[in-house]
Amino acid sequence: MESGTAAAVCADAPSKATFRRWYRRKRRTLSAEQQRCHAEAVARALWAHIRPADIVAVYIRMDGEIDLAPLVARCRRRGVAVAAPTLADGNLRFAAYAADEPMRRGRYGMLEPANAAPVRPALVLTPLVAFDERGNRLGMGGGHYDRYFAEHPKARRVGVAHECQLAPALPVDPWDVPLTAVVTEQGWRAFGGRG
Repeated sequence: MESGTAAAVCADAPSKATFRRWYRRKRRTLSAEQQRCHAEAVARALWAHIRPADIVAVYIRMDGEIDLAPLVARCRRRGVAVAAPTLADGNLRFAAYAADEPMRRGRYGMLEPANAAPVRPALVLTPLVAFDERGNRLGMGGGHYDRYFAEHPKARRVGVAHECQLAPALPVDPWDVPLTAVVTEQGWRAFGGRG
């Protein structure tokens, strides 16, 4: 292939912004019943990969993301520690997330624990806009999870999504950190021996 042709193909490839618009729209079309069923299926699939000693980092659902409330409830019933994300000085961190934990609106309007102590989770359940079969993840564009994963390479990086968020291939930047696995309503998907 001539270099001019390759450049033309690359120039025609959709941008991350285009992918974000498309896949956010797809997940918003899911009905409340589909959302509920997917959340229950994801909780069941994830439970098989949670160890009793794990600290499990969850996210607070927004914009059509999978609701992790069924998983959080199961973790609390079984004594598994749960953490939620916080953003301090633009850096993603995780704080203990107890059932009675007061919440506050943080950066970007996200709910986060108000007073909880920082923790380092072993399993980080990661929201995403889209993912592909190579474990690439497209987030909202802030790079917070990628920076956290680069700082904490031993954390298990598990994306949580609806199956409709699976893309044929995603554009990847050098700083993007691939996932070890993704879980959808169709089950657990490990990547390249990482999961």
